[in-house]
Order: sequence, then structure tokens, then C-alpha cells
Amino acid sequence: MTTPKRRKVETSEGSRPMSAFALRQQLLSARPSLRKLERLSPLFRSLWHEPEAGSRSKQAAKRDTYKIICNTDDAPKRALIQDLRSHPAWNKKLAGLTKVRQPDQQPLSVMLCGPKSSGKSTFGRILGNRLLTGAGQQTRNRKTPLSVVVLDLDPGQPEYTPAGTVALVEVREPNLGPSFTHIAAGEQHVSIIRCHSIASVSPASDPELYLECALDLYQRYQSKCKGLPLIINTPGWVLGTGLDLLTELVSTIRPTEVIYMSEDGPKDTVEGLQTACKGAFTLLPSQQSEFTSRTAAHLRSMQALAYFHTVRNPSNKLAWNPTPLSSSPPLTVSYRDKNRGVLGIVSYEYQPPADLLAETINGSVLCLVEAEDTKAFSRLTKESEGLLAAAPGPDKMDVDHSAADLDGIISRTPEGIPYIPNSDAQTLDPRYSQTLGMVLLRGIDTENGVLQILTPIPLERIEAAKVAGHQLVLVHGKLDSPGWAYTEDLYYQSFSGAEADARDDTVEIMDEDTESDRSDEEPENPELAGDVSDTPWIEVLQGHEKRPVGSRVWRVRRDLGRAGPGAE
Repeated sequence: MTTPKRRKVETSEGSRPMSAFALRQQLLSARPSLRKLERLSPLFRSLWHEPEAGSRSKQAAKRDTYKIICNTDDAPKRALIQDLRSHPAWNKKLAGLTKVRQPDQQPLSVMLCGPKSSGKSTFGRILGNRLLTGAGQQTRNRKTPLSVVVLDLDPGQPEYTPAGTVALVEVREPNLGPSFTHIAAGEQHVSIIRCHSIASVSPASDPELYLECALDLYQRYQSKCKGLPLIINTPGWVLGTGLDLLTELVSTIRPTEVIYMSEDGPKDTVEGLQTACKGAFTLLPSQQSEFTSRTAAHLRSMQALAYFHTVRNPSNKLAWNPTPLSSSPPLTVSYRDKNRGVLGIVSYEYQPPADLLAETINGSVLCLVEAEDTKAFSRLTKESEGLLAAAPGPDKMDVDHSAADLDGIISRTPEGIPYIPNSDAQTLDPRYSQTLGMVLLRGIDTENGVLQILTPIPLERIEAAKVAGHQLVLVHGKLDSPGWAYTEDLYYQSFSGAEADARDDTVEIMDEDTESDRSDEEPENPELAGDVSDTPWIEVLQGHEKRPVGSRVWRVRRDLGRAGPGAE
């Protein structure tokens, strides 16, 4: 880490001191607990600097995790490293965006649009870092940089929150790491102002809900963060319904700058955005990576694993527990008592039969949603419209009255698990609810009537919601299956120092997260795992053995017949 330090410097005559900046470098090793996650998943291997055999002692290799790299030729032989070179057109635009703004000017708000893998996230990260470190964000009465607000509307690859969510985030320090290094909120330099889950990694699952969540987050920005620079990152869905969503966002938010990260169209998309844009519209060349060792599906798995293994040390700094989740005692949430921990289960898009709901959600990732007002449930039942319309405001909820009334919309599975029937594929109202985070349903104890869950959400945050009289709901949707969690014990048992030194760290170049990317459907390498005979939810295919027809997840294909960048 490099920090400037002001000091007095003598001139050549040695008589007149002058003010100057001296460069002070502080070398900090990578967080060791993050590096140890390679014991749980091969996806975290071949990421770190590994000294060549015989070049250094083992103790030095464990102590130093860095290497000074002047160019790509200095990189380790088995690593894929591409230097970040900002396109000249990018630099010109960045220079204009980071200029000092006059007091009478509208605060900077930039919306980044473009096809998948066009450089939206990279450009947004560079812009945010320059705003935080440049002179453009300093005022006469403030020497420290202001914060930057990020409206992350890409549920497939969010930067600070789990996949399947959109969020409004306040950032106070430059972002210098991949998403799995800062996925959990709570550190001093990152604050999650508000978060919504669409229970899917694609807005195509429910475009209306996605738009409602995005607009609610923007309203929160206007009420709580107005005046701070705003960077809006959007998904790479730029055709058909995706274009309709983008134009609606542009016309409603009215950002000062709309940047489209491609000079190759599609033409209809560019013309549609230009028509909706009331501010400046800029076309910038895309800048794709030449190669990658992790696809978007891989990165989502790494992000989820890091998220659920997050712990906090006494100084409130992030750390990671490098042992399997099976070794962590779960939280037990009663679902039978009158004062149960959660109101019930809500399924988005598809309602499983009551006798299959327990089997459907067991071992899956669910969203923990806080209902700040009973109006959040107004879409889930028509019979309660009159009652919910007369409910208290969002600042306070009558605990006894609301809980008793909401019991009328609750049904029970044969195991006694409460759920809210949702045959019409309705959702909670995002204006009166927010997502606290994700939970992994480890098991269902039907004998004692409890759900066993694992979550990095601070207990203080959950207790605060209960004290405020708010209801908690578990939302089930189309999030990625947590295959990484099922195989943790197997990889952990097979991992040892000797095997770690002898393993093949060759990095395979993969396809990006496009139609040709099937990495999320491919099984992990069984040779890296131990015995899987007694492990639930695990199936190992030997040799050329294949699964039977129809055993994979069925996916709905949209925009059939369309080709080109941005096709969903």
C-alpha cells in the first residue's frame, strides 16, 4: 500500500525549506485466511504468487505473498496476468468526468450500459477510484475525499453484495480487489445503504420487479445521498426487454452522463438510449480481456463461498474462516411456535407444491428479507387489501396486531413449515421491504420444528429488525445452486501440504459467461475430492458416464433467433 506523506524538504542551498510530498510504501501481505480458502475449492487455487521451486525457503514463501511485476513477462509462469491499460478514449472521458464541479452544477451521475464483457465494471471501478483519490472531489473546507455512491444494478455480477441482488452502496476508499474480497458489508469504507433481491441472477426472471427495485434504490439515493457522485452499473442485457428496462431507467433517473461501452452497436440499442437520454451520451470502445481463468459462473461461486465464510475480528475487519461450513454450528430458527423466527417462506416465479417445498428449499440459498410494513405483503393476497391499506406507516409496525393478521395468509406444509402461497408469481413490495442478506438452509429438523441456517448477517442486524417490530421472510427463487458448499468437506479432507505442493496449478483459459459457457453445469473434478459416497446432494460421474436426459436444470430461452452482443 502506498500513501503520500507531506514533509519539509531542503533546497540545494540548504536555507529555504519547501513543501513537497515524500512517497512512503507500506507492504501488507495478502489476508492469509482468504488465501486458505483454496482448501475448500479449487477455484481459489492458482491465484497467488507462488515462488519457483528452490528459489526461496519455504518460510519466506509463506511470509511473502507479493512479487513486484513491472510487465507481464515478470509474472509467474503458471499465472495469467494482463496489465490494465485504459484505452485513450477512456482516459479522455475519465479526465472530463473527474474535473472539479462548480457549486451550481448538478452532481455527477454516470450510467454505464453495454453488452456483456464490454468493460462496464472496469470503467466504473476506475472512475470511482479516480473520484475518491483525485482533486475533483476536494473542497476548500474538506481535505479528505468525499465518498462515492454506487448503484449496482447487475444481479449477475454485483460488486459488494451477493449474486441475485441489486444495491445502493456508499464507498469511501478505492476498490482494489475482486468482488470476493469485499462481498460482505460492515467495514468502515463500504456501507450498504439499501439492498433488494430479485432471487435470480438475471433481470429476465422478473423485469417488473427488477425495475421497481432499481427505482426504489434511486429514490433512497435522492433522499439520503443527494449531492454525492453516483455511478450506475447495469447488466449486459441490451436487446428486447433488456433495452426497454435500460431506456426506462435512463428516462426516469436522468443521469448527467450515459456511457455505452461499445462502438459496434447494436444500432437499435444505441438509438433507443440516445432518444431516452436527456444528458450527455457517449460511445466508448469496449475493452475485453484477452483471456480469463474464471468465468462469471465461477466468480459467482467464489463470491458466494467467500460471503458465507466471512467472519469479523475484534477490530471489525473482514476475515475468512477456512474450514468447511459443516464445522460451524448453525442458527436454529423455530417455525412452529407463535413467536417463530420468520413469518414464512415466499417462492418467487414458481410455487412448489406444499408436500415438495421442504425438499425444494433444503440445502439451498435463500434471501432473508425484512418487511418494514405490512404493505409489503399486499400483492400476495387479495383478501387482505383492505386490512393492509390501513396498516401503520413504515417507521413502526404494531407487532401483535400485524403478526396476528398476517397469520391469515400463512399456509403450512406437511412438516409444519409456514409459507405464503404465491400461485400468481407475485413478489414483496420493494418500497416496504429490504434484503438483509443470504442464508444457507443447512437442514430442517422436523422433530423439533426448527430450520438450521448459516449466514454471515450480523445477529445485531437481525435483532434490530425484530425489535422494530418488522417481519422477516425467507425468499426462495432461482439463485445458483450452492454446489461449492456441498463439496467443501471433500476438498478439505483431500487437501494437505504435500498434495498442495504437488498439485497441478495449470490455469485453463475458459469461455466467458456467454451462451457457450456451461461451467455452472459441469461437475467439479472428482479426482481432487475424497470419498463422496455418504455426502448428500453429490453425484460423481466416472469416465465418460453422463447424466440421463432431463436431469439438468431446465432453462427458459428468450430472444430466440437474435444474435449479436447483448443477446440474453
